[in-house]
Amino acid sequence: MGSGVVALSGAASVETNAPFVLWLDKTIRHLHPDHATLVGGDDLPAELRDQWGEWLPVHGLILPCGSATLLFARDEPFTEGEVALLERLADLVGMTRAALLPRKRAFKMPTGRRAWALAALGLAALFFPVTGSVLAPAESVPAHPIMVRAPLDGVVDKVLVRPNDAVTEGQILFALDATTISGRLDVARQTQATAEAEYRQAAQAMVFDAKAKAQVAILAGKAEEKAAEVRLLENQLARIEAKAPRPGIAVFDDAADWIGRPVVVGEKVMAVADETDTEIEAWVSVVDVGEVRVDGTLTFFLNTDPLSPVKAKVRSVAYEANARPDSTIAHRVRASLTSPQKPRLGLKGTARIDGDTVPLVWWFFRRPLATIRQFVGV
Repeated sequence: MGSGVVALSGAASVETNAPFVLWLDKTIRHLHPDHATLVGGDDLPAELRDQWGEWLPVHGLILPCGSATLLFARDEPFTEGEVALLERLADLVGMTRAALLPRKRAFKMPTGRRAWALAALGLAALFFPVTGSVLAPAESVPAHPIMVRAPLDGVVDKVLVRPNDAVTEGQILFALDATTISGRLDVARQTQATAEAEYRQAAQAMVFDAKAKAQVAILAGKAEEKAAEVRLLENQLARIEAKAPRPGIAVFDDAADWIGRPVVVGEKVMAVADETDTEIEAWVSVVDVGEVRVDGTLTFFLNTDPLSPVKAKVRSVAYEANARPDSTIAHRVRASLTSPQKPRLGLKGTARIDGDTVPLVWWFFRRPLATIRQFVGV
């Protein structure tokens, strides 16, 4: 009744401003029985009676249905059996609606001693000591990786391993393009051969020519210089392939990103790490880094196994925030594992880092207070 007409037989929806709906709403509100009642146009006031024949058949039956009201109308009169059956069905529908609809429970504010007791309990709860903590995205990273760097200036020609491949000591990981060095080596060898020929010619001529004797020392030094250049290029050509310094797995992103890429000597290309020698790396936001302490407890919840957290101890907290690939600014936190469980390299999850013991009210309102201070300055 409070919502007006909500359903009509044969209509998908109810247009609340339609003339028939407005008349039907007034009619039902006027009748509003407390039990099943046979009705017709004669039971309505004059302003509603004349429209009964226009909108509805002659015979009607109205009956309560819980908090709602049902109105049936047809050309034939309703029998006593039909009225009893419809009344029983209306009772069942009313009880079903009452069970499914949400119940409104009135809340009564406590008064007197109960109110004071609850207020005191709430105030005491605000000062209950809890352990402050922050959450941060984390990942299992190598604890003692060995970096494999570019041995020379050049262009990466080929990468012979894939990410996370197991490698053995001495295995070739990648190689630089040898075209430039090979060309320079060929030229240097030809120059060395020419210098040695000139030296030998001068050495033979100095027996008969005193002037040639003075040139021998110069040509000998020049020949040695060219020989040293050849040895240097040969050494560089031998180092053009980077090899694994120890057994482990190759840690890098994608081989396609490196092929054809120019590198300078000492530039990191990949790392070789022990898959079981891992630690936790977390990225703490700038607003939360003040809660993190060295030697604090870190709990790492793996995305693959959240019910088996891994314990670790904070080893270092970066004093400077760095930009991350997701365009956020965060501080890097490293933690050494203390649990016997060693997560595999590369597994991601969420780290909870425990801080100092603080009152519950501070734990609740730390961030809102920090935000307010940024705008208010007090």
